[in-house]
Amino acid sequence: MKELPKIYHNTRKEFKNNKEVYLSYDNKPSKNNISDIKEKIINILNSPNFIYRTKVFIKIDNQIINKKIIGLKNDYLLTIDNELIPIDKIQDIYK
Repeated sequence: MKELPKIYHNTRKEFKNNKEVYLSYDNKPSKNNISDIKEKIINILNSPNFIYRTKVFIKIDNQIINKKIIGLKNDYLLTIDNELIPIDKIQDIYK
């Protein structure tokens, strides 16, 4: 059998061209203003997964409740149970 050609082996070089990276996390609770909450609601309602209703978690008075929302009416969030939730009382909303 023929002897196979030798493979080129490069010596390992250490590169130090990366800059140092620092991460910091702010654990302080941030207060969302009404326009941020309204923007989150609009993004949920305009998502391609939204057909008629969507299950969301709503944080009101430091309590998280699970609701099915169907729309936005003036300054209120409309649920499947025909309940109106004022947007100014909502602290956070997510799917």
